[in-house]
Amino acid sequence: MNVDPRSVRVVTEKDYRDAIRSRALLLLGTVFVVFFAAAAFFFADQFQQFLDNAAASNNTTQRQAARMARERLTSNAFLSSLTTITRLLVPLTAIVVSYSAVVGERESGTLKLLLSLPHSRASTVLGKFLGRSAVVTVPVLLGFLVAVPVFPLAGVPFKPLGFAGFALATALLGVVFVAISVGTSAAAPTSRRAVVVIVGLYALFTLLWGQFSSAVFRQLSDLLDLSRVASIELFLLVRHLNPVRTYESLVASVGPSGELAARTSLIGGFNGQIAAQILRQSGGLPVYLTDVALVVYLLLWVVVPLGLGLLAFERLDL
Repeated sequence: MNVDPRSVRVVTEKDYRDAIRSRALLLLGTVFVVFFAAAAFFFADQFQQFLDNAAASNNTTQRQAARMARERLTSNAFLSSLTTITRLLVPLTAIVVSYSAVVGERESGTLKLLLSLPHSRASTVLGKFLGRSAVVTVPVLLGFLVAVPVFPLAGVPFKPLGFAGFALATALLGVVFVAISVGTSAAAPTSRRAVVVIVGLYALFTLLWGQFSSAVFRQLSDLLDLSRVASIELFLLVRHLNPVRTYESLVASVGPSGELAARTSLIGGFNGQIAAQILRQSGGLPVYLTDVALVVYLLLWVVVPLGLGLLAFERLDL
């Protein structure tokens, strides 16, 4: 497997330039910037209205509630409200940008020309991945950057470390789905096959993972004789095999509740509170469920699909 850094750079630059020439992708980038800015303005406006109404009220209880809310309604609260949208929008954007990165050029015949320049197959796939990753992450990070000034201007307490962590985790989620899409595009014989596989994975990760992971957990529980604590840890580990769930759990740590509450939030409701209490009494989270471990899982979701796609691409007869 021959990877030439200069060749990778050339392919990356070409792929990025070709991608940003597309009006659809420029529109997509604009949507991200406008969305994050508008969401920040809306949050700040609602925050200010709440404080104004509380200040104008003669109700002592309402004023005390407003003081407590002012302490809690920081930029972290804004980020928590975004998670439901970013977990769906960012992966979908990465898929749209990347699903035809390799197989599209193979079907059009331009891939043979690209490989004859000469660029190795490994350099081509890696360059495609880096180029499409830039197309996805630049608008995402720019959108977050545009939203930053809104908070101090509106008087909303701004937490820079939490904001930066959320932005980087969201960008990494985009890179994960670029890797999945480019890897699938490299391995698939046709664009239609690539779309079917990628959309199927997107549906599994965003819609069906609860049922799927519960079924896997039940099968493993039947095979293993686990204690109550080990059973909870296994359930959480299976839930976190999904990159979207891993992202949700990771960014939930931005809030004041911390790692333990963020992990058990994937269980939900009263059962999640019981699980958190049991784990707390047993000594807390295992190493493989910490924030650092979750970042490693996301990085593995970049490396493994891309590597498998490249191995399949190396064996394809073009």
